[in-house]
Amino acid sequence: MNEPQSNRKQLFVSLQAKLLVGFTLLFTVIFALAFYWFYNFTTRTSMNRVSEDLKILLLGTVAKVNGDEFQALVQEAKPRADGYTDDPRYWEHVSWLATVADIDTRARFYSYVKGTKPNEVVFVGSNGALWDPPAGAKFLESFVPEYKPEIIFNGLITTTFLLEIYADPWGSWISGYTPIKNSKGEVVGGLGADYEASYVLQVQKSIRNSVAVAFAFTYFTLFILVFYISISLTRPVKSLTKLTEKIGEGEYDQDFSGLTRGKIKDEISQLAHDFAIMVGKVYMREQALRRQVQELKIEIDESKRSHQVSEIVETDFFKDLQARANNMRVRRMSKSGIFSRDILKDYMKGESTGDVPPSEDKG
Repeated sequence: MNEPQSNRKQLFVSLQAKLLVGFTLLFTVIFALAFYWFYNFTTRTSMNRVSEDLKILLLGTVAKVNGDEFQALVQEAKPRADGYTDDPRYWEHVSWLATVADIDTRARFYSYVKGTKPNEVVFVGSNGALWDPPAGAKFLESFVPEYKPEIIFNGLITTTFLLEIYADPWGSWISGYTPIKNSKGEVVGGLGADYEASYVLQVQKSIRNSVAVAFAFTYFTLFILVFYISISLTRPVKSLTKLTEKIGEGEYDQDFSGLTRGKIKDEISQLAHDFAIMVGKVYMREQALRRQVQELKIEIDESKRSHQVSEIVETDFFKDLQARANNMRVRRMSKSGIFSRDILKDYMKGESTGDVPPSEDKG
């Protein structure tokens, strides 16, 4: 059998606490969604800007690469002991890559061809060859990319980008690749560029820092605002609750004017007004019911008393007592000479019929 609801232990949570928690959670969800959208939007926007710059650099750089000389360099040049080559075409090629890298210092350029082994990339030149000391890929140095190798090989077909930020010991980057073609339009290699993603990371960091400050300030402001709004909303409810508790104890004479007065009406004031009317009607009904109960109690007591007397009178014991009492009166009156013999006979006859003649006063 289910236990009555009133006997069950229930956790009490005030309306004010519910409002605070509810609005706080709602704001947190809305703010998180807004932050997620804004963060992704700005990241995509900054990434698009960086990729557009990278695309312009790639296409501008590859336009100045002589595809025929590049093809001959790969086929004819021989690497020397330090990993570079004495072929002047190599130094002319890397000099151009270094020139573009000096224009936009965020870019690192290198050229490559496809190797003979699976997923093998063979580097041809890089702008780091002119650094002191030289850095970057050396001439005909092979490399097998581990992360998404298909992207760098797609760069031998069409301009392709790796727009997922990745990191290495030299920084964080995004990459782009585009084919190098000879005078016949044939693809003879590819040009790659690693572009610093620090701009995108700075934008993301700036968003996180700015949003964190804005969130903390707005969160605190909203909490204080909701706190005072919840007080104004729950105060009349608490007052009405206290009044109902007193009414439940039988104190019907309660003042609802504090909840019903005011120029602006709302659900609470209307409820208090209706409740005051209801309490008045309940009080009147209770008074009427008490009067009815009192009248009924009197009627029941009188009926009970009459019934009890009737039961006593009808008993043999009472009749016997009554007969004895009459005989004793007759004897006293006979001895005292109050009644004559004829009157005494009439008295006895009346006693038997219930009609007793009045006594005669003998002085």
